[in-house]
Order: sequence, then C-alpha cells, then structure tokens
Amino acid sequence: MTIGFVIGESKPTLISAQTSRPLSIGEYVIIDADDGKLLGLVERSFVSSAALTGVHNFEETVESKEIADINSRDKSFTSKIGILGYLEQLQKGKAIVPATPPLPGTVILEATEQDLGVIFDPKQSEWIRIGSLLRNPSISAKINLNKIVSRHLGILAMTGMGK
Repeated sequence: MTIGFVIGESKPTLISAQTSRPLSIGEYVIIDADDGKLLGLVERSFVSSAALTGVHNFEETVESKEIADINSRDKSFTSKIGILGYLEQLQKGKAIVPATPPLPGTVILEATEQDLGVIFDPKQSEWIRIGSLLRNPSISAKINLNKIVSRHLGILAMTGMGK
C-alpha cells in the first residue's frame, strides 16, 4: 500500500518523504525506485499544521485550532528515511546502497512481514533469536551465532590462568 512519496532533495542514503500518516521512528518502509526496491528506516517524523504555524497568542491559537480541526488537509506528515540498501540484496545478506538517489516523486510503500522476515528472521539453525523488531513485534530479530563467534570472540585472562 502506498504511504507516501519522496520529496525535495534526496541522497543515496537519506530521503525526505511526504506521507499519508505520521510514520513511527524505527518503522521500515520500501522505496520503489527505478533501479529496484530499497529498504528504508524512518529516522525522524514530523507533523505540521498550516493553521497553527505563526500564531502569536492564546486566543489566536484557539481560533486557529478550530480551523485546523475542520480542515482535513491542514496536517502535513513528513519523515526523514535512511536507506539501508536494495531489498533483494539485503534478503541475500548483502548491504548494497544505490549509487544514485531515488527521484522525487518515487513511491514509498509499507514494508510487509514477508519483506522483513527474510532479512531479520532466517529459518536456518545457526541463527539465534535476540528479540523482535520494535515496530513489527511479530518478526523475530536473529543473529548468526557462527559469524559472531568466529569473528568477535575473545578469550581474556592472565597468563597461566588456563585459557
């Protein structure tokens, strides 16, 4: 489902988005770029109101709030989304960031459980569960124990202590 569009200036690792609802920080999205789908992570989320911008006192705020409440187009939802890489490559365990940024107007979609499950919840036995995704608690977050132990394990002790 379309939830927004890339707006303004975009970079290969960061975009701005105009969305149909406020996006939660930590939410994953799919950016449907011309050269492939990209996985993005919402880093900042903003809500603004044209009617409530530039008010100078309480009475003016009360009047502006009444206008904002009856105008369904008053609220604007924008987000800053970090690009993590091509979705297909991330699902294969490789993080490849695009060489060129997504064009303004590019569609932004909700990330599905299927999209995220392949990346964060592999079914192989060497992967152990360390928790779940913050905004998608039904998806387990796993790490590959073999890769962690083979690269990042250190046995520390003094000489003669039976390492």
